[in-house]
Amino acid sequence: MQSSSIDKAATPITVALVASITAPTAAVVDFYTKHLEAQGFKAVPGDAVGAVASKDFVRNDSETVNVAVVEAAGVSTFTIGANVAVESAK
Repeated sequence: MQSSSIDKAATPITVALVASITAPTAAVVDFYTKHLEAQGFKAVPGDAVGAVASKDFVRNDSETVNVAVVEAAGVSTFTIGANVAVESAK
């Protein structure tokens, strides 16, 4: 993990994580898609913003998560940004 943050000043709270892994972009997106869908999030259509892999998820019309991945030299650096209910931030 490279960095993480949590801002509980508002509701929903904002959570962010930046990390790297030696895995292809598709594997990172698939991993988080499976885990987020298991928690009740639904994937929003679209898989990229420009050349960057980016996937959005929504739950209960008020909680959102974005997973964005950039791959270089066999290393995927990914950012997860979420706006979730306090009880969801575990």
